Amino acid sequence: MAKIKALLGTAVVVVVLPIMVAFGTTTAKAGETVIDMRDFRPGDLAVDGFKLKDKTRLSIKAIGAESKYSDEMFAYGWILDAKSREPVWVLNADDTERYKKSKYLREFSDEITLDPGSYEAYFYVGSPYTISGISTNLKGLDGVIEIIGDMFNSDEVRKYDEEYSGDSDLIMMTIEAPEGSFEKFDPVKTIEENSFVDLSKPDDDFYEKKGFTLDRDMKIKIDAIGEYSSGDRIFVDYGWIINADTREKVWSMDRWNTSWAGGGRKNRGFVGEIELPAGNYLAIVGTDDSHSFGAWNVPPPYDPLHYGMVLYTVDPNDKQYIHDYKDQFAQKTIISLTRVRNHQFKQMGFILKEPTELHILAIGEIASDGNFADYGWIEDYNASQVVWEMTEDNTEHAGGARKNRKFDGNIKLPAGTYAVYYVTDDSHAYRDWNASPPIDKDLYGITISGVGKDFDDSKIEVLEDLPKNANFLVDLTGIGNDEDVREKFTLDKDSKVRINALGEGSSGDMYDYGWIEKADNGQIVWEMTYRKTRHAGGASKNRMVNQTIFLEKGSYYAYYVTDGSHSFPDFNASPPMNPQKWGIMISLEK
Repeated sequence: MAKIKALLGTAVVVVVLPIMVAFGTTTAKAGETVIDMRDFRPGDLAVDGFKLKDKTRLSIKAIGAESKYSDEMFAYGWILDAKSREPVWVLNADDTERYKKSKYLREFSDEITLDPGSYEAYFYVGSPYTISGISTNLKGLDGVIEIIGDMFNSDEVRKYDEEYSGDSDLIMMTIEAPEGSFEKFDPVKTIEENSFVDLSKPDDDFYEKKGFTLDRDMKIKIDAIGEYSSGDRIFVDYGWIINADTREKVWSMDRWNTSWAGGGRKNRGFVGEIELPAGNYLAIVGTDDSHSFGAWNVPPPYDPLHYGMVLYTVDPNDKQYIHDYKDQFAQKTIISLTRVRNHQFKQMGFILKEPTELHILAIGEIASDGNFADYGWIEDYNASQVVWEMTEDNTEHAGGARKNRKFDGNIKLPAGTYAVYYVTDDSHAYRDWNASPPIDKDLYGITISGVGKDFDDSKIEVLEDLPKNANFLVDLTGIGNDEDVREKFTLDKDSKVRINALGEGSSGDMYDYGWIEKADNGQIVWEMTYRKTRHAGGASKNRMVNQTIFLEKGSYYAYYVTDGSHSFPDFNASPPMNPQKWGIMISLEK
């Protein structure tokens, strides 16, 4: 028997220990036990394997435990068919009787008949406070219990804990079979036939990818189990496959192609076949910060050894057409604005010398109203127009909390000069998450890369600092607190000019704003008033104006003034769209 052991709580330890029985091919003696599982601690999962030569009648004796507040078992065993990965017997409350006078223990003693084949026996001991898929957390080794919700008060918990502790040593399971009817094997060490990618048994905060190349079109089998958050309607532990060359997702676990995998209701699995064309692929598995292999906070799935994802060939002869693939994509990175912390604004630029296809990976935070709090975008720098941005429609869940979103795809841009921006608000960013972080948290921000093997990075010039935009008569942007700035411009003829300005205003008054005066006499010819502005995204006090006016030939001063708070980059509330343009810009209207 092997015992996969974990301490429930913030400090998680996962070990696999051989105990009680030496593995290998052995034959049981008459009257001796095939499986003997006992001496459990909370969080233990025991596993052992046996092969039956013929159809065999087994005798099972087990003592498990049932929650005081429901008919769910939190300590129980089961037997899995090692080939089909389906349970053939599960200890449940309906088939048991109360053990003596215990309020929690349930007893099973009966016989079952199994066909020839290989089987895996499991026994799991969870927390007595696990109810309907909700569990407690044990804080530290002193066993102090934090109850989720208001289900218990401290006196009830203490009494419940004392009552259960007195009976917990009795939990066990034994299986007996006739002499010479079986052989033993170690399920943990068994190498599975036809598997070519194994990303099973992941830890918390796990992210790993494995590349493979298919020399020809092929059917493959996928065995994947993960954690589904029904409240958020998203997977938080799951696997997916992408085309390594195009970065297109070709398969992923989702709510519709998976089903309940046993144990806690949030365990969901996929077992099936898909067909992939010849090419290079990446299989990826990611998990959040709880309920992973060996650290279950609710009962594990019936097939815990396949938590994560394993890929197999359907035809054993196809293995010769599969090879390892080393992902080269990351070596062609053009722009990397990642590991972005709270309350930051980052920018870089690049010049494309010809039309180019680019891959963008952008991870950020979306608010409950559908607007992004942390996000990236790209602008045509000379035209000051957005050519790509993160939106709710073009992004998908990035793992972890529901608000984590990512864009992972390609765009094609014409030749030109571009600015790349990324901005965060004051919470939930790299190294300071207020909810579960995204799976690929080190790439929080925006990364732009070339696409394809023939990508030529010599045709791209990266700009660490963005140049002054020559298309603007005035560019007073990126203005901070307590500023009073001005810039002179001259018109050689009567002209239409476009004014773009961002500022702060509320209740009819402006606090950060701009205006235009004639240079010779100081006459104000235009002013950014509250009535001329509209909401600019983010906090309601972010105001913007985009207006065309007529100015006579002559010289002018553009002014911009700010008060002591809420300006670039130190916004004290959610920043507007394009926060770097806090200020005023004036250009000739063509």
